[in-house]
Amino acid sequence: MAASSVLPIYHNRIYGVANSQLTPEVTAELGAALGTMLGEGSLVVTARDLYPPSRMLKRSFSAGLMSTGISVIDFHDATLPEIAFAIKRFGAKAGIHFSVAPHRNDSVQIRILDSNGIEISFDKLNDLLMLYDTKHIVRTIPPRIGWVSYAEYIHDIYTASITSFLDTAPINAARPRIAVDVNFGPATDVLPMLFSEVGVRFILLNSHKPSPRNPPRQLPSLESMKMLANIVDASDSLFAAALSSDASQVFMIDDRGRILDPDTLIGVYAMTLPRGAKLAVSESTSRVVDKIAEIQKITLLRVKGMVGDVARAVRRLKATLGATDAGEFIFSQFTFSSDGILAIGKLIETLTIEDISLSTIVDSIPKIPTFHLEIDIEKKRYSSIIDHVYSNYQDVVLTPVHVKYKVGETWIKLRYDEEKEKLRIETDDTSKEGRETVKKIADELEELAQSFV
Repeated sequence: MAASSVLPIYHNRIYGVANSQLTPEVTAELGAALGTMLGEGSLVVTARDLYPPSRMLKRSFSAGLMSTGISVIDFHDATLPEIAFAIKRFGAKAGIHFSVAPHRNDSVQIRILDSNGIEISFDKLNDLLMLYDTKHIVRTIPPRIGWVSYAEYIHDIYTASITSFLDTAPINAARPRIAVDVNFGPATDVLPMLFSEVGVRFILLNSHKPSPRNPPRQLPSLESMKMLANIVDASDSLFAAALSSDASQVFMIDDRGRILDPDTLIGVYAMTLPRGAKLAVSESTSRVVDKIAEIQKITLLRVKGMVGDVARAVRRLKATLGATDAGEFIFSQFTFSSDGILAIGKLIETLTIEDISLSTIVDSIPKIPTFHLEIDIEKKRYSSIIDHVYSNYQDVVLTPVHVKYKVGETWIKLRYDEEKEKLRIETDDTSKEGRETVKKIADELEELAQSFV
């Protein structure tokens, strides 16, 4: 947790309830604090998802930046990967992205990227919040107030760059079918252009603006992923994918309609890396990746922390790929930001070049021993359990299919089976300590579930 006693911080990002913890006044001062850190005359790029509070807060943050002499290029609604790409293209000192928070749809998360397109470190965020708390802000004189330039063309530039990055000839020859849930996000303006360029036939779900009565969430719902699974079966698709609202995360369904665990998806990409490649993964990633690395003769590095920490390791070690079990993939030859859109493109490229199905790769992933217990829990109580995990543990990984968190030195994975109304508590740490931790958590959660009204 960072130094600020005012703003909630999680995973090196600023979170807050819109118009409560994060008001326009607060974000304007945050923008001024960042502008003070960067220095007068710097360039910053900004964007947001389609959530109305994100739009409101981005504008006030930009005003704060301008007050310190910062010039802003505003890309309106754009994905996080596009912002990371724009930082590199325009030589910006930083990039700011606003989106709905992963766990609460009344909240907004602010992600700050450095000049390399990597989320800033804990120390940098801590410095920013200390500056915000102490109000040591340096505003410029009126003639030097920054300017905002509105740019509409980021989707075209980003799409053209991805198209040139991919080997499109085999994709055009195969003309595969793909189904994608864009989760009410800006990717709805990117994927149709990209797929049309590379020869993919596609189906898009949730590609409209979110309804005020039903606000979006950062992560796609399990219900929409089950719908994608049905579409795969009905349309003979190569695979299906579901994006986070900012397109920084991706979750997959294979050609047999199986929703893939994010750990399994990392295994898929690891299986397709060339011998001698370097792969950096988050600390919480399943140990199956270690076994794959041994078989495939690739160098594996586990990184403590979140996606920004993985990205810094990728850059430092010149790794081919970075990945987290939150569905984030970093292709270092393109940018150092997690990019769900490019992850979809690279998987299409691999499957068409190799003329192989995704399910075949999934079935070839080695199995590892795990230990698990199951407890009976009603569906309505599962969300309360997730609230409990978020409130009581710092190291948490939330995806549509599971939540992971660290208890002592053991990573615990919770997966809920709606049909059986059972909660599976699992670990790949099969030591005595790991098994005992699972038993302890099972007892704790069972007792906790009974206390929920």
